[in-house]
Amino acid sequence: MVGQLRRPAPIVGGSAIVLLAITALIAKSPASAQQPAAPPSEVTLGADRVVTFQISAPQARQVSALVDSMPPSAAKPLTRDDRGLWTGTLGPLAPDLYFASYIVDGATRPVGYLHIRGNPLEAWDTRKVPHGALHQHWYDSKTLSMLRSAIVYTPPDYDRDKNSYPVLYLLHGSGGTESSWTMDGLANVMLDNLIADGRVKPMIVVMPFGHTEPSMRPGTMPTFRARDMTAFSNDLINDVIPLVERTYRVSRQPDKRAIAGFSMGGNQARQIGLARLDLFSYVATFSGTVGVRSGAVSAETIEESFAEVLADASATNGMLRLFWAAVGTEETNLLAQHRILNDVLDRHGIRHEFVTIPGGHTWHVWRRNLRDLLPKLFQR
Repeated sequence: MVGQLRRPAPIVGGSAIVLLAITALIAKSPASAQQPAAPPSEVTLGADRVVTFQISAPQARQVSALVDSMPPSAAKPLTRDDRGLWTGTLGPLAPDLYFASYIVDGATRPVGYLHIRGNPLEAWDTRKVPHGALHQHWYDSKTLSMLRSAIVYTPPDYDRDKNSYPVLYLLHGSGGTESSWTMDGLANVMLDNLIADGRVKPMIVVMPFGHTEPSMRPGTMPTFRARDMTAFSNDLINDVIPLVERTYRVSRQPDKRAIAGFSMGGNQARQIGLARLDLFSYVATFSGTVGVRSGAVSAETIEESFAEVLADASATNGMLRLFWAAVGTEETNLLAQHRILNDVLDRHGIRHEFVTIPGGHTWHVWRRNLRDLLPKLFQR
C-alpha cells in the first residue's frame, strides 16, 4: 500500500512557524475499512527547523515519531501527559523533503510531508522558472492484455517548437506506481529547475507502471507483487515505447534514449538496458538490486547473467554512452553486490561509473541520484 499512502499532505516549509493539521491519510485511502482511524495530531515546524509532534492517543502504551531519513529503530519516543496527549520534538532537521510518521504501539501512522527549504535551494525546491507539463496516458497493453498507464513529462516550450527531443524512461521501486517519481521524487520539479539553469538538456521523461498488473484506478488496486521481468520488458518495448513515439516528438536513435530506475526499477533498467543496447545508450541505476539468473549474487552468476555484454568490451563500450550506478552508504547488502559487479565490469574492461552518497534505501538518496544523473544525459 506504499503507493497509496504516500500522497502529499500539506507541505510545511519556510522559516515561519507553520501548523500542519493531520486528519489521517489512512482514513482517505481504500484501505481504511481494514484499519482503525488514526488519532488527531498536529505537527509544527519551527524557525529553528525543529519539528514538534503532538498526537492524542489516550489508550496507547507507547508512541514515537520519525521521518523517512531515520530507521524505525531510531524513532524518537514521545512523552504522554495526563490527558493522553503525546508530545516530542525532532531536529533540527537539515533542509530537505521528509515524510513524517508516528509509531503507535508498533503500528506506523503516516503523517505527511515536511518540506524544509534551505539556502541555496535544492534541485527539488520549487522556483519561479518555466514549467513543463505532466500527462497521464492510459493504454490497452497488448503484451499484458490489461489497462495500464504511464506518466509523461514534457519540457517547457515543447508545445511552442517543432524540435525532436531525447527521452528518458524512468522506473520506480517495488512499492510504487507510475506517479512515484513525481509524487515522491519531484522529478518534474528537478527537470524544470535544471533545464532553466542550463545544466540539463530539455528531454521527455516517461514513467511507466513497473508491476505487470493493471494500473491503479477506482475499483482496481494493484497487489504490487507481480514482477515478471520478461513481461514488463515486453510491455515497455512493444507497448510503451511505440505509444510514446506515436504521440510525442522524440528521437528514435539509441544515443537519444536512456533508461534508469531505483530499487526494483534499477534492476529493471540494468537488465533491460544492457540487453537492448540497440535501444538504449544510457543506462543508470539507483540502489538497484543486482538480479542474476540463478543463485546468489557472485562474480560467477553476474558473468552468467551478462555474458553477452561482457563478451566484447569494445562493442559494448562503443554502444554504451553511459553506464552509471549509485548506492547509499547505509545500504550494506547492495553495496556488497555492487562491488562484486564493479569488479566484474573492471575485469572485462566495461566502462562504467559507480558512486555512493550518504543515506539508506530512501527518497533522500534517489532524489539526489536523479539530480546528479540528469546533467550526464544526452550531452554528446
